[in-house]
Amino acid sequence: MSRIHDIPLLLLVVIAAGLAFLFWFLGFAWLAQDIAPGGSYLLKSVAGLAKDALFVPLKPLMYALIILSIGSSLAISHGGLGAKFFRVLGFFALFSLIGLAIGLCAYLLFQGETILPDPSTIGAGGGDIKQTPFLAKIYGVLTSSLMICIYTGVFLGGALRKLDLGLQADKVSDLFISGFRKFLQYTIPLAVFGSITLALNSPGGVSTLSDLLPLLKPYLLAMVLTWFVVVGVTAAMQKRGIMFVLRAVLPQALVAFSTSSSIATLPATREACSQLGANADESTPFYTIGATINMVGTLIGLLLLSLYAIKAYGIDLSIPEMSIVGLQSMIFATAAAGTPSASVVLLQDILVSQGVSAEYATYVTGLIITIDTLILDRLRTVLNTQSDSMSTANGLKLYYKTPKTLVD
Repeated sequence: MSRIHDIPLLLLVVIAAGLAFLFWFLGFAWLAQDIAPGGSYLLKSVAGLAKDALFVPLKPLMYALIILSIGSSLAISHGGLGAKFFRVLGFFALFSLIGLAIGLCAYLLFQGETILPDPSTIGAGGGDIKQTPFLAKIYGVLTSSLMICIYTGVFLGGALRKLDLGLQADKVSDLFISGFRKFLQYTIPLAVFGSITLALNSPGGVSTLSDLLPLLKPYLLAMVLTWFVVVGVTAAMQKRGIMFVLRAVLPQALVAFSTSSSIATLPATREACSQLGANADESTPFYTIGATINMVGTLIGLLLLSLYAIKAYGIDLSIPEMSIVGLQSMIFATAAAGTPSASVVLLQDILVSQGVSAEYATYVTGLIITIDTLILDRLRTVLNTQSDSMSTANGLKLYYKTPKTLVD
């Protein structure tokens, strides 16, 4: 089993995905069915168990890691935290605005595509979905489990600093991260196999994928173009070449694409910050906060899905009105959890606030979830996490104003 650590994660992920499609093609639907011998429920499906191998222990492990890593990094910090944060936050905002503008352009370029069905063909009438006020959403972000862990880490860091235990805590944190990486090496391929198997064997899974394929054109264009702009800005800020930045962030992109989770990607984000030249311990508070509030990919995804759904419903929006939907998507994106497909549920609130019926908003959300699991959420997570690492490295570089390269 120890040799698994020597196999590239990309190869393991490709094998897992290939097996999922192969078993679906061979008709192994039982992999997605509950294990119930004699009609008596025993366990959830094989695919469900494979997916749970990652996501059941993920939250407690990540919460412990966040508290410990933030606490240890603050305990050995040399000050300037507030000034550093505002510089990092500036790049969070800059990259989000860039994503918003590119997302709008991608939609305008492909607005003639018919992505979603006319509501009259599915019997979507009127109805209401209880909407959550913006301030309530912000409150939800500030009191989320992830943010509570961040607050706890800050208090822990202060206590460790007073006790002069920063270096010892940092060693424990590094040991924890090393073990967590091994955990991901085993469980990420299992989760990929389980997620794809469940999606392919869900009602209408394959037909839904084919019907929504035109959505990939604006989605990919917006995500990839925004990513290139972010990489270009980072290369300019770091005064290094594009290839230097790519070598630093591509391993992180693989983990993000595999897990569809900003939280699960945090160790890889830490490594990307280090490869970009930022001190890994110093970077921890910033990219951890970014995993909660910096959602460039989620912003683009919500914007495109909202605009296509509003158009399919028969509502015509002007460019200023589309911009309002974009700003709304930016705010709502900060309320998205750092776990797979969590942001899709926010789509309903945006649609209803723009005059779309509750029934149609619910239908669109259910329709999107299959392709979202397979590809859309993975693309969003890559851009979300890449923005976290590059914003952090750029903000710290701006703070110090001099190169702090650790890796060439």
